[in-house]
Amino acid sequence: MTLGTTRLLLALAILAGPLHAEELHLELEIDTPKAGAVVGDPGGMGFIAGRAMAHFGEFQPFDIVFVLDVSESTSAPSGADIDHDGVVGQRRGGRFFGVFGQILQLASTDREDSILAAEVAAVETLLSQLDPRTTRVGVVSFGGDSSPFTADAETRVPLTSSYKRVRRGLQEIMDEGPNGRTNMEAGVLFATNELLGVQSAYSERREGARRIMVFLTDGTPTLPYEGRPNQNARSAIHRAKEAASHGIRIDTYAIGPLAINEPIVTVEMAHVTQGVFTPVRHPEDLAAVFEQVSFTDIEELRVRNRTTKTPAAHAIQNADGSFSALVPMRAGQNTLEVYARATDGSEATRQVSVRFLAEAGVQPLDPGRLAQRNRLMENRLLELKRRSLAIQTERDDAVRRDLNAEIAKEREEARKRAEEMRKELDLEVEE
Repeated sequence: MTLGTTRLLLALAILAGPLHAEELHLELEIDTPKAGAVVGDPGGMGFIAGRAMAHFGEFQPFDIVFVLDVSESTSAPSGADIDHDGVVGQRRGGRFFGVFGQILQLASTDREDSILAAEVAAVETLLSQLDPRTTRVGVVSFGGDSSPFTADAETRVPLTSSYKRVRRGLQEIMDEGPNGRTNMEAGVLFATNELLGVQSAYSERREGARRIMVFLTDGTPTLPYEGRPNQNARSAIHRAKEAASHGIRIDTYAIGPLAINEPIVTVEMAHVTQGVFTPVRHPEDLAAVFEQVSFTDIEELRVRNRTTKTPAAHAIQNADGSFSALVPMRAGQNTLEVYARATDGSEATRQVSVRFLAEAGVQPLDPGRLAQRNRLMENRLLELKRRSLAIQTERDDAVRRDLNAEIAKEREEARKRAEEMRKELDLEVEE
């Protein structure tokens, strides 16, 4: 690739426009209960579930590949008790200088509390929100060495609806642990191949799927070119541009100070693919950030009992658009209502009327919906057991607001730094 071509690619990446000319289509459906059903619950709660999402054209299922950084730097402690063993892993000493003078952090005293462990925990958090009936998931890891005979990335789990298989793949990553350097280009390439189902991929292509790459890293690219960080950055951005040409969106997560202070690659990868860049300065916040991830372009979702004008007691809105809620019911006829608003301002409302009898049986549910109902019931039991839940909820909401404010601030600062680094890259090309 010539220097002129490289500069042109960077300019195109910066000026890339939206991938879709179509307007968003808001889809809102109530799957359960069915109209006219008779439902019951001794606690006086009705279970409602469905999906709410905004998309382009016809309804699209999701194909999502998680791309995890497993380089040596992810062995550093995350700062949290990720494995919930009551002990927070600490750094095994100070810092030391590795090859090319970069500062490397020493590993954690508890490998289950490392940055890599935080990455895996975050993926598992999001995985619990997805619906295998509509969403396939795959996993790619990337690290790297200087050998031309070994791959710097690996498909750990091809796209699959078996989330049990995905969890096994994540555990294998943890068992092997961090290793090597950071070849972001290889990670993007492998994930793109899996999403497209090319001949070298292990995944089968699914026509009509919405293809998303969730990219996590705690550093900057040090490969594939030895000692040429700017060229490594250009290569990763170029791969992202290629992914965008195939309709792939990349959401990037820059974890820790190094990834945030030098954000050019993660900012640009998200920018050129119409994805979302999210800075996470403290690795221990990663799981909390992933609890709020959404791929649906839904800005607001409300569930209530229209008959009694009572809002849902507990609700879950998942990343792939599925939702569920427990709604207070009264004996007799009840009309349940769901309202959704998309990011473009379009709105939709759906209603379903059912008859509630406390002594009647709970409506039959498939395993996925049953798991959602159980999760909601656990939240309700927690509320009944803890009188101070209102105070705790307020405290949790405050923490969430502070975290979101911090992310917004970090995101803006990272974009400014990326703009400065972009200019530096352009100047170097001219020289």
